[in-house]
This record gives sequence, structure tokens and C-alpha cells, in this order.
Amino acid sequence: MDTRDDAPKIQTRRPSRLVALLLVQFAVSAMLVTCGGPACTGNTREYNGQCLGGVAITYIECTKGRGFDLTTKLGGKLGGTFKVVADASVEAAYEEQKQENTVVALQVVSDCLKIAQTEADSAVDKSAAEESRNRADMIRQQVQETANIEIAPTQARVGETLSVSGRNFYPDETVAIYLHATLVKQQKADGQGAFSTTIGVPKSAPPPGFPTTVTATGATSSKSAQAPFEALP
Repeated sequence: MDTRDDAPKIQTRRPSRLVALLLVQFAVSAMLVTCGGPACTGNTREYNGQCLGGVAITYIECTKGRGFDLTTKLGGKLGGTFKVVADASVEAAYEEQKQENTVVALQVVSDCLKIAQTEADSAVDKSAAEESRNRADMIRQQVQETANIEIAPTQARVGETLSVSGRNFYPDETVAIYLHATLVKQQKADGQGAFSTTIGVPKSAPPPGFPTTVTATGATSSKSAQAPFEALP
């Protein structure tokens, strides 16, 4: 008996080398499109993977040339309007100052913002440069100045309250307030490094006639200031 299979066999054909080459070229082209830079419009152009205006690029190059590279410091905040870049750069310089305990980064930002303000083409960018520069200078001044606190009254009984105000701490830092050796409150300073609050005289206060102090210490800056206090009988 003849067991041969007389049914026609279907032959599969491998793609020709030409087709394979075309597929590879198509894949490479797709990758190039995907990995290409952003399509910038208007007065912006591609810079470090972001679309930025000329004044922003000039400003970033200025800070970079002076040792404070915003392309690495800002990360995802590098894009956006010049105001976004300027504001973010001041905060980055402030963070650098807190870590390194030096105002060099704030000075670089201030100097380059002055240049950007001069070279900006629009009133909006000029205003943004001026506002950010004023904030950088304000922070730099606060960092360098000595912290100070005032209390009222300077004498009180246990359980009574005192008003405490401070200035020249770091912007937005937490300030620990002590009466003698007792932590009585933690207060956040505002954007200008100032605070105003009230505290109660604790039972652990020194006895009447024993002079002591109210002390405020910045958690980030380690700045400390004292005011004399005495408990009443």
C-alpha cells in the first residue's frame, strides 16, 4: 500500500534580505524620532532637552560658567518660562547654601540674574529677573546677619504667656524656643526668616529671682538668639 502523502505541501518563504533591511531601517528611523529633541516653537529653542527662551539660556550659561550648574541642580524644573527657571534657581542656591554653609551660590544667582535683567527682551522677563534677584539678595543678607529675638513682658509668672518675635533666621526654617532648658515651642519662620508667636511659662521655669533666658535656635541654620527673662512669685 502506498502511504505517501500526495497532498500539496505549503512552502514558507523567508523574507528577502531587502525586506529585512527595510524593516531594520524603519526601526532605526522610529528610534531616532523617539529619541530626538523636543519640537520647540515661538521664540524658544532646544537646550539640554528642554525648550527655553534666549534669556533663560543666557542665564543658565552664566551660572554654569561661574560654577553653579543649573542643568544639574534643577533637573526637571529646568523647563518652563524664564520666571520658572529663575525662581527655581534661587531655591536651588538656597539649598546649596544650607548644605555647604556658604553664600557663593546665592551670589552667583544674583549676579547672573542682574545680567539676565539687562539682556531680557520682554518686560515680563525683566520683572521676573528683578523679583528673583531681590529674593536671592534677601536670603543672602539674612544668612549673613545675626539672629535676634525679643520677648514681652520680660517677667511673668508660671502659666502666664509671653510674646516672642525673631528675625534673621533662615527662610521657612523651624525655630526651637526654650525657656531656660525647657523646649516650650517649635515655630516655623516665614519666607523672610522672621516669626512671631506666644509661649507659656512652664512649671520647670527657674524660681522667682533667678534670672534666665528665652532662647530661639534655628533647626537648619543653627543660628541662636537669647532674651533675658525672670519668673515672678
